[in-house]
Amino acid sequence: MKIIKYQKKKLGKYVIELEGGEEIETYEDLILKYDLLIKKEISLELLEKIREENVMYEVYFVALKYIKVKMRSVYELKKYLLKKEYPSEKIDDAIVLLKKQGYLNDEAYAKSFLHDRIAFSTDGPLKIKQEFEKLELSEEQIKEILSEYQEELELERIEKLIQKQIRSNHTKSNYSLKQKIYQNLLTLGYHPSLIEEKLSFVEQGEEEEEKIYQKEYQKLYRKLSRKYSGTELEYQMRQKLFQKGFRQNR
Repeated sequence: MKIIKYQKKKLGKYVIELEGGEEIETYEDLILKYDLLIKKEISLELLEKIREENVMYEVYFVALKYIKVKMRSVYELKKYLLKKEYPSEKIDDAIVLLKKQGYLNDEAYAKSFLHDRIAFSTDGPLKIKQEFEKLELSEEQIKEILSEYQEELELERIEKLIQKQIRSNHTKSNYSLKQKIYQNLLTLGYHPSLIEEKLSFVEQGEEEEEKIYQKEYQKLYRKLSRKYSGTELEYQMRQKLFQKGFRQNR
């Protein structure tokens, strides 16, 4: 079939007008790949092949647009493209091409991700490692990249987070506060041994502890005295205060 003319569109697309008025939309890469500018004609077999390859190039250009907004991992890109219901084999073909062209590199992505998390989040190394395990990286690569998150830096960040939570505490005893901080830091992905090391030095001053105790005592008393009195009230008060972490006899 003879090619009558080409019409350029956006995103590297062309409409090829064939003899008889038939049109096919394809990509510049395929026009060059099959020398259509030189041959000026196309067989039915090649026409069908181009239609098939068009799908991969559509996936490729959608992926490229997604990547150009922000660096992505292979895992992220696959998830995004599968949601758009592209065939998985075409997604894999597009990813191979993007890797070959240098647009996809999970190791470079992981390093950038680590630097962003250190700079703009409170995430610890164990939480970041969980994200890295989704990537197509070996254990050795993950270990090497995470080595930038040195123990000294982790201890410094733990200390800052502990102090921040101490300053915002207005209701908890020393015991309860330590428990809460420990759980929060575990959730953020810090090493338990380093959290314990820093928490071993944490103690609120006696005056501050007493103020918090009195505040909680009065609040509980107002609530429980509506329902209990005498020894039962005292028992309920002790139980509730104990649950809140106030272990001292007052």
